[in-house]
Amino acid sequence: MANPHPQTGGSGHLARHDGLEIGHRADPYRERAKVAEPCVCPDCGASVHDGRWTWQPASPGAASHRCPACRRIHDRVPAGELTLEGPFLAAHEGEILQLLTHVEARIRQEHPLERQMAMHQDAGHGRTVVTFTGTHITHGVAQALLGAFAGEMQASWPEGGAPIRIRWSR
Repeated sequence: MANPHPQTGGSGHLARHDGLEIGHRADPYRERAKVAEPCVCPDCGASVHDGRWTWQPASPGAASHRCPACRRIHDRVPAGELTLEGPFLAAHEGEILQLLTHVEARIRQEHPLERQMAMHQDAGHGRTVVTFTGTHITHGVAQALLGAFAGEMQASWPEGGAPIRIRWSR
């Protein structure tokens, strides 16, 4: 008997068609094993509690261990890149950057490994490129821009640990 819902792959759940989830990606910065506790990142002060990086104060005598986000920042290897462009960007740059900063701070507070790395404004080409330490924050900031200002979003999730690239324009 033929699958009555071919778009579900037979599972009964609808498949995503937004191009934002195409399997799992290999992340070379992901910890291969649990980090020995207690430990604290010497760069940002995040610490590991119950197997998760948090912003909780480190336990006394915690070992020093650079977190994956700080390793990415140190190596200048982003997990995500968000390119903002279009005439709307030039006209509303302050509002857009304020939203970006607010959303990034909210996500970073809850998820220490998801942070903004750098922002480069390319006035000659009328675009701003923002890099992030995680894919979720890259997507979250792009979704917030889309929700607040509309526009168009294109995303590519390359394989093999390459950064997700999202382009927002209006």
